[in-house]
Amino acid sequence: MKGCLVFHGAFMKYIYQDSTELPVQRDFIEDLKTFLDITSRVIPLENSIIEIKCEHKKALRELKNRINGMNKFEERLGLMLKRLVYEVDIEDVVPCANTVLQTCSEKLEKKREVLEAEYRKIEGGTSHEYRKFENKILEVLTRYLISGVYGAEKRFELSSGVNGIIGKMEGSVSGLQYHYKIGFAEESLTVEKLVGNLSLPSWIHAAGILRKEEKIKMQDLSEFIVSSLEYDNQKNIRLIVESKKANKKFRIEGEEGRYFVYEDDKEITADKELSTFVDIEGLAKIPEKVQDYLRTSIRTYILSKVLLDEEDAVSTNQVFDCLKVIAEQYGVIVQECLAKGHNKEEITIKIEEADGTRTEKYLSRAEIYAQLAEVGSEGVEIAGILGVDSRAQVKDRTYLIV
Repeated sequence: MKGCLVFHGAFMKYIYQDSTELPVQRDFIEDLKTFLDITSRVIPLENSIIEIKCEHKKALRELKNRINGMNKFEERLGLMLKRLVYEVDIEDVVPCANTVLQTCSEKLEKKREVLEAEYRKIEGGTSHEYRKFENKILEVLTRYLISGVYGAEKRFELSSGVNGIIGKMEGSVSGLQYHYKIGFAEESLTVEKLVGNLSLPSWIHAAGILRKEEKIKMQDLSEFIVSSLEYDNQKNIRLIVESKKANKKFRIEGEEGRYFVYEDDKEITADKELSTFVDIEGLAKIPEKVQDYLRTSIRTYILSKVLLDEEDAVSTNQVFDCLKVIAEQYGVIVQECLAKGHNKEEITIKIEEADGTRTEKYLSRAEIYAQLAEVGSEGVEIAGILGVDSRAQVKDRTYLIV
């Protein structure tokens, strides 16, 4: 999937009808429409997988029962003939009994081979049939999950090497996890490209009049290569940069307000003399600059897996349960829109432009319910979680959204 990663807008304000701000600064109506579309596309795909699994399970069970039945018949026939021969106690019937057993065994063995081949064929083709639908589910979810899940903790990792910049993103909320592989346009990433100008102090040996002396020198890192970066939306960061000749390496790690700097394994911020030359205010700006870089530089993203409580949600058919987790977050805002809006049958938000101009967007409860009801019982359950079914209420209004 190509495109730029979507972050919260900076030039528009999203508010309820009573002019209080939404807990997440996004066009909630558009996100809700997208969620409805995703739900109506994904649930039938998952149901198709479940249906195929049931059909295959039934077919395999029937084949197994037939094979077991033949085995039991052959075994009981052998016991019965053995008992008859013993009861008659005449040597002449033994060849006849053996012929019956041999003929029966040969016939049954041929039939067993056919059934076992059919069993293996179904069993072997099962995963291939599932995979087609599973890949479609991942394809549908790819564009949505990367930015449409409210309240998710997001963590980014990227490394720069001979194969260019390799990155990944992980999001998680309420047991739901999703993993992306992300790609960048650049083949390598410099400090200047990522965060702009950056210098750090370092001890150097300088020739004195009588002996070598140690002096502090500010090392310009602009042309250093970013070899590793870890960042999350709580602004925790771990940045490793190396000179192009790989003979110098610096590491910056920490969180908002507290950072630690290392040259190789020696902590610069623990050195009383060196630490005074560290621009802490400059380091505090790094997370925002990293976010800006991610916003503008991610070129491709592919959803690799979706987990629910650490289980593969796609292969275990728990995608519907993942949608329910997302619906709980959306349901909080739906209920706030209804509570703070003038029309209790419409979910309405206002969008305030930078110049103060306001416009309204809305979506009716009936429209949402009708679209979800077409999906079936799963859609009706989602409608209840969102709170657009008059018989259902959202559990509470506690904001999980960050």
